[in-house]
Amino acid sequence: MNIRRTKLMTKLGRVVALQVVLISVAVAAGIYTTNTIIEDFLITEALENEAAHFWQLRETNPDQALPNTANLRGYLVDPAADSSLATTAEGLPAEALLQSPGFIGRVAIGDDSPTVYVSQPDPASGPRLYLIFASEEVSQLALYFGILPLSLALLIVYGFSFLTYRLSHRAISPIVKLADYLEDFRFGGYNQPAVDLSDLRALANVEVDVMIDAIDSFAERLDTFIERERIFTRDASHELRTPIAVFKGSLDLLQRKSDRSEDDSKAFARMRRTVDDMEGLIETLLLLARGEEVERIDEIRCLNDLVPGFVEQVADLADARGLDLSIDDQAQLWVKAPTRVIQIILINLLRNAINYTQQGSVVVRISKNAISVIDTGIGMSPEELQHAFEPFYRGERSRATSMGHGLGLSIVRRLVHQFDWPIRVQSNVGKGTEVTIEFFDS
Repeated sequence: MNIRRTKLMTKLGRVVALQVVLISVAVAAGIYTTNTIIEDFLITEALENEAAHFWQLRETNPDQALPNTANLRGYLVDPAADSSLATTAEGLPAEALLQSPGFIGRVAIGDDSPTVYVSQPDPASGPRLYLIFASEEVSQLALYFGILPLSLALLIVYGFSFLTYRLSHRAISPIVKLADYLEDFRFGGYNQPAVDLSDLRALANVEVDVMIDAIDSFAERLDTFIERERIFTRDASHELRTPIAVFKGSLDLLQRKSDRSEDDSKAFARMRRTVDDMEGLIETLLLLARGEEVERIDEIRCLNDLVPGFVEQVADLADARGLDLSIDDQAQLWVKAPTRVIQIILINLLRNAINYTQQGSVVVRISKNAISVIDTGIGMSPEELQHAFEPFYRGERSRATSMGHGLGLSIVRRLVHQFDWPIRVQSNVGKGTEVTIEFFDS
């Protein structure tokens, strides 16, 4: 799956995970709060009320019985009877006896840790009431009736969150598949079948069906437009090639006459170069418009064998400007691409370099994974580099030194992008330009 599409599913997973984490934190806080309230606040409140109630009853009945239930035992000790507290209630653990009046908290007594509360209305004198509460029973009740239900609720929330994620994934999956299909589909390719979304319809819901219907309608209009473009390029190809062929034939007849002056011969040579340029430009534009010849192929070609022939095609143009045109073979370079595509790219780069170089040299450098065209021409400023690949763009200095159309780099960029070849341009004003195309995927 495409990385950009995977991010959508990752984002959905993160949202669900964040929701689960927040719910878990909230439930954990609820469990902790429940446990704290039950074991601390409620037990403390109950023991204080029990002690206050006992002292109130004892004021009216000195023989009031001590609290004695399944979970609570009371012990009464009178410190005034013996300063060493030797007189203690029978069964009162020594660990509880050591606590001061007002103490309330857990005390380790044997294997248990009950909550002990020491109450003495008159701190100066008078008996002390020791209440020992079996808080482990309350903790178990808190576990059974508080923590376990909340934990079960948390598990239910996890289950619903997972179900929500699966349903959301199922709802988004057709959209992701649709996006992947459209991204990989090459409209107008040679022998390319029409858009077929029948497989996606089986997975889609009502909302996605509406989107698929809209795309089907758009694809039909696009197919009509592409077919109309193909018909136009086929007819234009014939109509444009015929006058150029006639013009070239006439030039050949005129150049055969031997009584032409030197000026006439130079004029015919310029006309020949102009016609060749026009023919090459028209062939390139028609090739780009048709598109079928630019499809990827599996045949591997060695650029070291092809480049000399391409360089020879522009050798006369370089000689006319007094430039040194050479090839720098540094490594063998194999590329998966049609020869025609490589020819268009290299010829345009060479013509562009020659047209904007007044003196010096133009070098084609072949390295391990790239090919570069390096010139010693007028160069480009950083501002001009930003627009160098725009169709028909020509800088001020370029207009003064060349009669080009401003399409060379634009055509090159369109072709290299179609084959996913990175292209770099380095240029310095007055020093020259280097255009490099990399072939890492070849």
